[in-house]
Amino acid sequence: MFKGPRGLLVTLLGAGLVIAAAFIFGFQGQKDDTDTSRAFLTHAAAGEMTEAHTLLHTSIAERHSVDDLTDILAGMDVYSTISFPSISFSASNGSRSTELTGTGTTDSGCESALRFDLLDGEITFFDITPLCRGGARDA
Repeated sequence: MFKGPRGLLVTLLGAGLVIAAAFIFGFQGQKDDTDTSRAFLTHAAAGEMTEAHTLLHTSIAERHSVDDLTDILAGMDVYSTISFPSISFSASNGSRSTELTGTGTTDSGCESALRFDLLDGEITFFDITPLCRGGARDA
């Protein structure tokens, strides 16, 4: 064990590495979570509900089938701009929880408030208010 100034230096460097690793892990996780949320919106607007459904956490996917998701999001318009200026995350016991809050805007000017909660990169909750409709619908 190092003692004196050398021990203090080693301790400070070790603490710095742990803090840096936490930031890197957290920020990379946030980027992945925003990508997942954007992919969900893109798949849903394109009518690709099976693909959108695979992005859901099992806790929500088991309660809502692909058909349920299709009914909820039918005719959803494409968001040309998606922004998540508010990102909150925490990591505990090897799990990462993220809450994303932002807006989506369509080419027609419709704007929706967006909120996504994710656990380890899978969507556990989403809210799109109002849902901008105008996209393709099944006949």
